[in-house]
Amino acid sequence: MPAENYHIKQCLEAIEAKLNWGNSKQWTHQDFINLSEKIQEETGQSLSYITLKRVWGKVTYNSLPNLNTLNTLANFLGHDSWRSYQHLQKISSPQKGRQFLSNGVFKNRFQFFKKAAIFFQALSAFLVIIWIVVITPAAKEQVEINPEDFDFSSKKIVSQGIPNSVVFDIEASKSPHDSIQVQQSWDKRRRTTIPKDHTQHTSIYYFPGFFEAKLVVGGQIVKEHQLHITTNGWYCAVQQEPVPVYFPLSEVQSSQGLEITEDHLRNKSIPLQPQVPLTRIGNVRDFQGLKTDNFVFEATIQNTYKEGSGICQYTQVYLLCEGNIVKVPLSAKGCVSSTSLYFVNHSAKGKEKDLSAFGVDFDKDVHLKIKSVDGKASIFLDHKLVYSIDEKIKGIPIKGIDFRFQGLGKVDDVKIGKSEEDWLLMDTFN
Repeated sequence: MPAENYHIKQCLEAIEAKLNWGNSKQWTHQDFINLSEKIQEETGQSLSYITLKRVWGKVTYNSLPNLNTLNTLANFLGHDSWRSYQHLQKISSPQKGRQFLSNGVFKNRFQFFKKAAIFFQALSAFLVIIWIVVITPAAKEQVEINPEDFDFSSKKIVSQGIPNSVVFDIEASKSPHDSIQVQQSWDKRRRTTIPKDHTQHTSIYYFPGFFEAKLVVGGQIVKEHQLHITTNGWYCAVQQEPVPVYFPLSEVQSSQGLEITEDHLRNKSIPLQPQVPLTRIGNVRDFQGLKTDNFVFEATIQNTYKEGSGICQYTQVYLLCEGNIVKVPLSAKGCVSSTSLYFVNHSAKGKEKDLSAFGVDFDKDVHLKIKSVDGKASIFLDHKLVYSIDEKIKGIPIKGIDFRFQGLGKVDDVKIGKSEEDWLLMDTFN
């Protein structure tokens, strides 16, 4: 097996072990959607469920994954890049001649080399520990890094709206190391290594969000600042790679709200089968200090597509926060096992907890209300309390609203504010 294929296989097996979802041969379409969301939540990088299906061999594709895909998978496992992941595998996992296993003549010989490989692997691990515990700290003590020696700032190409490019301005010439890292968000997995004499680094953002950009030198964060990619009002798009398909509000707005229909997708040559696309409707802006421990949110929602592989009508309502999220899942009643709920420091997975209350009848509009008072949260569906959170919710600033539909969706009567008497946003789209 070529080394590249071998390392990809090992990477996928490591991800399966991390997820603990069972053998990927039994994974469903929704599992890949959930993995796509989990990767984006943990790394800040977007990999569509279609790409993930290709990588796992669920969809016929004769080429190797591109470098961006491999980098993101490596980030999900906690590595800076695919190259660093491969390097670590070469150090810790000697190449195994698996083809000899099927031949009885070589079994004993294989067992000998297997034991030898285990010994040298243990020896390598011991030497790595010695390096980390003894040598590396001693080396770091000899290099003092003064944060005042560095400058780090950014500017958006446009003040609001997506897509948007960001230019990072960097002064790191006094770094004692040849390279530095730009960390584009709160997640340390989103680091890009560049030479220390590079004074600029750029990134393009196709979707909005809140980011905490950092300059990292020798593993130490020396500078950081906040970066808020906002929208110009509401946006509507179909998520795909490499570039989403956007719809102007004039095409999707009516007296019934904002709705992406089958005709909209047909006009853009976007198929609904056999892989149901992910459509998104959102509004990301400054909500004047509104925080997750005291707020009220309401919206009327409907997933309007349930054909073929879209039968579960998976829908997620996100409140994007500073370095965190609130996510309320909705789906057809029989599909709640594959859903998950997040509320800043509280989480619940449908495979581990009864989330049947979030199974709804999308043949009609569903009214959602989220209310948090002094850190105690309640979730209502069609004016009925369905979920309570008694543990103290952290007060994190809310920076955006995002609706995500498997297939097609509609939103109306969206409101968010500090209380029912103090709305910061009220949109009926009439």
